[in-house]
Amino acid sequence: MEYNLFQMVLHQCRQSFPVKQLKWHYRSRHESLIAISNQEFYDNDLLIFPSPYDNTEHLGLKFVHIPNSVYSRGGSSANRIEAEVVVQAAFNHYKQYPDKSLGIGTFNMSQQQTIYDEVERQLHSNPEMSEYFSETRNEHFFVKNLETIQGDERDTIFLSIGYGKDENGKLYRNFGPLNQEGGERRLNVLITRAREKCVVFSNFTANDLHLDANAPFGTKALKMFLDYAENRNNVRDGNSESDVNTPFEDNVYDYVHSLGYDIRKQVGCAGYRIDLGILDPHSPGRYLIGIECDGKQYFNAPVARDRDRLRQQVLTGLGWNLHRVWSMEWYQDRENTKQRLLTAIENAKTPTYSEPHQTPISESEKIKTENEPEVERDSIIITNPEPTIPNYIECNDLGIPISGDLHLIDPDTIAKAVSNIVNVESPIHFDMVVIRIRTLWRLAKAGKRIRMAIEKGVDAAHRTNLIQRKGEFLWSADYNEIQIRKREKPKIEWICDEEIYEAVILVLKLQGAITLDSLISEGVKLFGYKATSNSVAEYVKDIINKKIINGDLELTGNGMIQSTTDNT
Repeated sequence: MEYNLFQMVLHQCRQSFPVKQLKWHYRSRHESLIAISNQEFYDNDLLIFPSPYDNTEHLGLKFVHIPNSVYSRGGSSANRIEAEVVVQAAFNHYKQYPDKSLGIGTFNMSQQQTIYDEVERQLHSNPEMSEYFSETRNEHFFVKNLETIQGDERDTIFLSIGYGKDENGKLYRNFGPLNQEGGERRLNVLITRAREKCVVFSNFTANDLHLDANAPFGTKALKMFLDYAENRNNVRDGNSESDVNTPFEDNVYDYVHSLGYDIRKQVGCAGYRIDLGILDPHSPGRYLIGIECDGKQYFNAPVARDRDRLRQQVLTGLGWNLHRVWSMEWYQDRENTKQRLLTAIENAKTPTYSEPHQTPISESEKIKTENEPEVERDSIIITNPEPTIPNYIECNDLGIPISGDLHLIDPDTIAKAVSNIVNVESPIHFDMVVIRIRTLWRLAKAGKRIRMAIEKGVDAAHRTNLIQRKGEFLWSADYNEIQIRKREKPKIEWICDEEIYEAVILVLKLQGAITLDSLISEGVKLFGYKATSNSVAEYVKDIINKKIINGDLELTGNGMIQSTTDNT
């Protein structure tokens, strides 16, 4: 009833208000996760960017066939064997990728409850796995059906079809809500919840599902989705290779192919394509480097911002190494252009993760950018480096005699101890200063008198310019540079806003643009968090929102966060 009312409201809004569709799709980190939806529900109108991984285990759409499982059509309306396989896969997921979030989607409530029951059963035998299924985790595990999953997203989504062949091997074409009016919209929501990987579990294949011309749109779309998940069939974008490639791009292709590299044209399934992609000979399924040419796709971009900076941000965020070949240079200075391309390919084989390597900008490229100062064309972009974050160093010497009752020590003496700690650990929270002094004084706890004595020492250190104080955080007198530090047991309240923001900026430098949730989870990892709790996420979110209000960060129309320091 609620769903039908919601659809009626949407229908009335469509009749009364202008409709505008968001073009940029940013959730999926592999094009296979959105390809069928783009084709069947969005008329191939979404701008989808290809992944640098052609076929790899940790990204994209997968299919798992469970032919021995049975759909209890006249009984529980569930598939117990399939539920067991799905839950076992969930346990294996957390063992292999403990930091990756997971959710399970089902086609009906019966399969949803069966999977929940199976989770409890397997946790009883494996209690050490309970933490991964706790609701206190950030982006916690869930099992939801196609009518309740809207608005959720996870790194990995498992889809349990549930419906399928019964004990007699007969496959009925009844898929519950999918057969009803609007069922295709529910399917679209269900199959687009994954950011990185989606695994479909079913006891039948697309080839087993025979449909006539009058079949509901929802079941037709399901068949296409299953076929694509298993065989990568049924996706088209209306552009043939001959429509896109130019003789210039074909010349570049022939040159690279003559060097012995396995090279593909028009990498991607729809939307934006990489003109040429060279497969990594040492890492099957991964593209070593993408080659972009200033051909038809380049000049069809509506503005330079879309064509260069935003495009580059998304592609580098996905993990692409890119090299640009300009047609003018190819025809006027072919030998040097070939040599730069060859150098880029060789450098991509042995990336260095300190700074992105850049080929010097040629004279023709300088001419192109005179009227577009915001455009940055890095010839080789080494993306997503693992930054080296130094460990947090604790002060182990107060610099004063440790004797007598701490609360009786005069403030000026304690001020020296405070200064010693702050000079090593700046910026540091007042509570950590108390812990450090109490620990080095070999006290089991710090009561009210001790905290008051340390507070007086802090005031004395601040008054005599030994330290700076900003709220609850203490800084060394000459501290003017923020450094991100990895903690063994981080506590977000004890990390100053400036250091948290520095982590946010570092993530944005590496990713270009990123969703808010991903920005938070990637940022706190730099401090040593293995998982992000709701309280930690909310704490960091408040800091990011303040920076957006101040204009230091920008929330774009497609939900991405980016720094404004390189904006025009």
